[in-house]
Amino acid sequence: MALRSAGSTWDHDRVEVRRGDGSAISVEIVGEQDAPPVLFCHGLADSRLSAYWFEQTVRELRLCLVAPDRPGTGGSDPRRLSRVADWAADAALVLDALRADSAALLGVSAGGAFAAACAAAMPGRVRSLLLVSPLGMPGWPTHGMATGERLSLALARQAPAFGGWFLGRLAVLARRSPRLFFDLTATAMPDIDIRALRQPAARESFLGNYAEAFRRGSWGVAQDLRVLTRPWGFDLGGINVPAVVCHGDADTTVPLQHARLFAAAIPGARLQIYPGHGHFSILGAGRELLAPLTG
Repeated sequence: MALRSAGSTWDHDRVEVRRGDGSAISVEIVGEQDAPPVLFCHGLADSRLSAYWFEQTVRELRLCLVAPDRPGTGGSDPRRLSRVADWAADAALVLDALRADSAALLGVSAGGAFAAACAAAMPGRVRSLLLVSPLGMPGWPTHGMATGERLSLALARQAPAFGGWFLGRLAVLARRSPRLFFDLTATAMPDIDIRALRQPAARESFLGNYAEAFRRGSWGVAQDLRVLTRPWGFDLGGINVPAVVCHGDADTTVPLQHARLFAAAIPGARLQIYPGHGHFSILGAGRELLAPLTG
């Protein structure tokens, strides 16, 4: 179905949707605007612009990614969330504004939690759910996760504002010294992820998305950390739409066990493991990853 703006402002591929209080949700539209919409949920310390990782694939598959920034992240105005589940209200506003009666859901990394929340909250509007390298619930095992990632999550449980501030300092470093930033963030990555991110386009996107996430400061990322490390406010077992969970078995950012637990908890979900792939290299298999969204 075609996406049409209603109660929103268009700027080329960017849409600005207004909440009831007048605050804005920034949305990127990537792909074919007359194609079936896919609501894209970006990762932690990331932004709507990461939808462009899949630009060529969605055009080949004739899909349209609708990618909102979460509150306080990128171009979206802040809105306080008490739980992950609360973000579904923003997602519904975006679909309403674009007059999209239904959508598939795509969540990458920490965005998987927010995509799953939408599937639980809006079953009548959701065609399917695709989770790629999804970060799991608080208390799920962290064996196989890089030490820095484990420590960041542990810190976020106690002091999410400080965790957001610290990641924001890294965003400053990304702008001032991209090479040093990349070297620091890549230290615990598997070789396949490092090779993937050394590709010029991927490296530029990685740096740009990280910087965009902190365009309004660290508040939005700190809020994501807070809600991700506390009870999410919905039951994965209550999701009743077709679901696929994809994960690389070399991922050290989010352990493979999280994908297994998602697949076990969501009724009828199918688990697809990508041998040898990490958290970022798996995105290079875009056509295979996104194929379930065409059904």
